[in-house]
Parts: sequence; C-alpha cells; structure tokens
Amino acid sequence: MADLEANKNVVRRFLAATAAGDADAVDAVQTRDATWWIIGHGTMSREEFTGAVRGMIAAASYRNVIVGPIIAEGDRVAVEIESEMHFGEHIYRNQYHDAFVIRDGLIAEGREYLDTKVVAEFQALMGG
Repeated sequence: MADLEANKNVVRRFLAATAAGDADAVDAVQTRDATWWIIGHGTMSREEFTGAVRGMIAAASYRNVIVGPIIAEGDRVAVEIESEMHFGEHIYRNQYHDAFVIRDGLIAEGREYLDTKVVAEFQALMGG
C-alpha cells in the first residue's frame, strides 16, 4: 500500500523547489523516465519539462507558489496551486490543478491543467 503522506510530500518538495527557483531540485524529484502533459502544450519528456522550468526560473525575478488542497489515493496525488511570477515589469498569475503519479518516492508522471487564456495573454504581452 502506498504511503499517502510520503507521496504528498514528494509533490510539496517539487512545488517548494519551483518556488525557490531550484531547477536542480525540480529535476531531482523526478524519475529518469518521467513524462509531463500540460494542457495546450501536450506531452513533454523529463528533459524538456526541466529545461522549460529552468528557463522560467532563470527569467523570473520573483516567484510565489501557493499550495492549496492536496489529495492522495494510491500512487496518485492531486493538488490545487496558485502562482505569481514577475518577469521584469510583467506579472504572470495563474491557477492550476496538477495530477501526479508517484513511483519509488519520485514523480513519474505529471499532468497540469491551467487557464490557457492567461498563458496566451501573457505570451502576447511578452512578445511571444
């Protein structure tokens, strides 16, 4: 039987590493074959995901991640999240629902649902 609190703590470590700007810790909490799916983007490998996080963390001058309710069942963990990140004079805020599969104390799969309109507006604002 899965240790539900341990699985929740894996997710908490991942989110704390994101908030702290520690891309190496984000990478370390994933299995070697981890995969990610992000709404509006699709499937990413661990390397692609960690690279995207690393770029975002490097560009943000301020990061705040608010962890909401966390629910665990078996090897699965679901969490509600709010974030705010500053990129120069531009501020990105979004809300998320993330679902994780935990294997051997690491994230093996992540799925992220977020407001894609917020993403599109921010990318347009940043010229992307």
